[in-house]
Amino acid sequence: MIGARLLVSLCVAALLAATQASAEAKAIAFADLVDPQATVFEDPFKDMGHELLNELKLLLELDEKLSQNSLTEDERSRLKERRKAAKDLLEINGKDVDALLAQRWDVARKRQNALIATNPVWDGAEVELSGYLIPAPQGADGNFYGYLVPQVGMCSHHTSPPPNQLVRVRLPDDPKSQSLYAPARVSGRLQVEASDATIFVLDGEARMISSWTLNAITVDRGEDVAGNGVVGASETTVSAGN
Repeated sequence: MIGARLLVSLCVAALLAATQASAEAKAIAFADLVDPQATVFEDPFKDMGHELLNELKLLLELDEKLSQNSLTEDERSRLKERRKAAKDLLEINGKDVDALLAQRWDVARKRQNALIATNPVWDGAEVELSGYLIPAPQGADGNFYGYLVPQVGMCSHHTSPPPNQLVRVRLPDDPKSQSLYAPARVSGRLQVEASDATIFVLDGEARMISSWTLNAITVDRGEDVAGNGVVGASETTVSAGN
């Protein structure tokens, strides 16, 4: 009886493993990687506009200066007058200055969390993600790595994406000969795995802070690569095999 149960258990485990291995990767976009719950919060600074944000920043700077004891009476009077003008402008535009100042650290924390929080739906999932692959040095574990970004030129000519939209890719082969400007479609198992490394990109160093690791099974390149607005030419395929 025990032997029969063991055999059944092994068969079920083998069937589940085969099912998972043959599961078709789900095509996703970089925006899907972000935890949607982390982006939903009240942000009173979002639509203030450049001018009013500058006035609020100036008001904070003036408060810092006014806290100094070394100011002359004329300097203190001038700074108070400018502070009043900044506060008046904000209030005329319907802004509660005290409420804004009280919320600024909480909003800053929520904004930061929105940049790193990952979507739990895709942790451990088989996915297909298209973007541009930046080659990275071989890891200490002997694996080859790269970083998948949503737009060409990111991390070199343009700002790096936030950590929850920068995907470290564990590659089946050495990517050093691959172009930064060729679009790539990577499929494999995605997992939440934070990493922080500095690599050399084109003519300078770039810090790569990622919340994700994608264990690549295939890497496709070229004009057939579609998704997230990615378009390129000359497709080749690298496969890890079965």
